[in-house]
Amino acid sequence: MTKKLTLLFLVVFQISVAQHYDTVVMDTNNIDASNEVYLVGNAYIFDYEIIKDGKVLKLKTNKGMYEHAEFELVPLATADIEVDKIRLVVQQVSDEERTNEGQTEVSYIQDPLATGMSLTGLVDNSNNIWLRPIRTGFFNALQTAPFPFVKKPLKVGAEWSDKMAIGKNWSNALWGTWEEPLLLSHHYKVSKMEKIKTVFGTLECFVIESSATSDIGTTKLTSYFSDLYGFVRMEYELLNGLKVNFWLVDLKKG
Repeated sequence: MTKKLTLLFLVVFQISVAQHYDTVVMDTNNIDASNEVYLVGNAYIFDYEIIKDGKVLKLKTNKGMYEHAEFELVPLATADIEVDKIRLVVQQVSDEERTNEGQTEVSYIQDPLATGMSLTGLVDNSNNIWLRPIRTGFFNALQTAPFPFVKKPLKVGAEWSDKMAIGKNWSNALWGTWEEPLLLSHHYKVSKMEKIKTVFGTLECFVIESSATSDIGTTKLTSYFSDLYGFVRMEYELLNGLKVNFWLVDLKKG
């Protein structure tokens, strides 16, 4: 009986914590209309790279989630790469159609073949911006890292923390395995302002250094946030020496 109660507690705990960070402030009465950066109709196109054993790779194929995730890592020069860019589209939906209650609906689409579309959510308002990462195939790995997250007003030196639990269905030998729901303790700090070169010109960005500590180790995310374009660069350091970098290469409005 005790074991059954413990299992039930863990399941309920995972469900209640895994939906979003506890400190994220959601504007449930004015979803989408209160967005300050990620406006409905916008499409954000990211290039990416995966670094494994010192080699820069991309995904030739990438699909599925959890234990059904399938992917193939290949060198950049490989022909017929099916996942060359990642497109984030901010969608207009009714409240009944939202994948995550109280959050703006977004879809991630893998280009150029427009495959592997996954629906998820983001929070964007005057209090904070919190973005769920793509989680198709290989990108299940990003669940072990801090999510892109800023609390306003942003200023150098600001710090905040949160927690989230993830189930073992997100695990993989490549980026870490666990059995029970894994509790991640997140910490964020705005370390500095930095001017970085982008396709939109030189942008002054807040640099947010974050970490996720758990029983299996510590992962990191360094985010570069622009008031105009949102997260323009995200640099992940995962377990087992794995690294993933995203950078914004195009923005299509409306």
